[in-house]
Amino acid sequence: MKIIPHLMATLLLASSSTVYASEHHEKEEKKQHAQHESGSPDDHQDGHEEEHEESHDEEQHDKDNHGAHKEEDRAAENGHEDHGKSEEPELTFSAELLREFGGEIASAQAGVIHQQVSLPGEVRLNEEAVAHITPRFAAKITKVRANIGDNIKAGETLAAAESSETLVRFSLKSLIDGVVIKRHVATGEHLSPDDTAFVVADLSTLWVDIALYPKQIPRVKTGQPVRITTSHGPAPVDARIDYVAPLVDEGTRTGLARIFLTNKNREWKPGMFVEATITVGKFPAAVVVPRSAVIDFENQPTVFVRQGERWQPRAVKLGRNDSDQVEILKGLEAGEKYVSRGGFVLKAELQKSEFESGHNH
Repeated sequence: MKIIPHLMATLLLASSSTVYASEHHEKEEKKQHAQHESGSPDDHQDGHEEEHEESHDEEQHDKDNHGAHKEEDRAAENGHEDHGKSEEPELTFSAELLREFGGEIASAQAGVIHQQVSLPGEVRLNEEAVAHITPRFAAKITKVRANIGDNIKAGETLAAAESSETLVRFSLKSLIDGVVIKRHVATGEHLSPDDTAFVVADLSTLWVDIALYPKQIPRVKTGQPVRITTSHGPAPVDARIDYVAPLVDEGTRTGLARIFLTNKNREWKPGMFVEATITVGKFPAAVVVPRSAVIDFENQPTVFVRQGERWQPRAVKLGRNDSDQVEILKGLEAGEKYVSRGGFVLKAELQKSEFESGHNH
């Protein structure tokens, strides 16, 4: 059979391999023993190499651990930043809610900034609407029928008189509709034709005389817009310069500009001091907003701007301004929605949210 010779050959080969391995092992043991006794440099070098490798492995391990710690710290920092971002207060006031608090919303757009000068002025009687009532000839006043403050119609009797020469009786009558502002007579008093018995003034129109300083005289002209304001009294009035005096006062060296002030409700009183803001020039601007839109936030001029569903406090750079508007040079683009009035409501809400966020954190 062919199987038996094949099996015997296999056993013989295995036996030979075992003998060879045994002899090789004995030779290696003898060689190592001899090297150990002689202190072979190769073994010493191998030891250093092993120690160096172990040291290198430890250093690498430390570096790996240190790197891992850095990654953990970075992740923690990122997590902290993300946590902070997620807690950033958001102003999500709706337009309706903002209006309930008196706020207004507008779109940023181009406009005109007015160059203005502010000058002092005084409200005066319109001398073209004042009547001085005098007797036609010498007379004695027999009866006084009007007093200071009375509203009088044209033709209404103010006093009864009797001629001193002819004893003819006649009446002193008002020449215009108005108010009695002065009375210089009493019953039984004698008047001459040069004496003024009453002064009646129509207070529905008044003058505002504005003093022009020397450097302002050439800049102020008829037709220019002017706003009249007073610290205690009626609301501001917009008008135009009606008259500029051709002469300068020799005593004060000031010029004079005048406006005719409508006073139907008699809110303005002669003698009031006012401030007149006259527009003497105009400048176009790419973006203008009402002065009420700019608030102080963190010591910077700020406008609340619509960002998606949120209101963002945005620092702005201001340019020229007038009594109503201010130019925005940087921070707000034309077309953006912003809070034109009532920004203080959002400011208060933002400060409240930041306080609560910091307290909770």
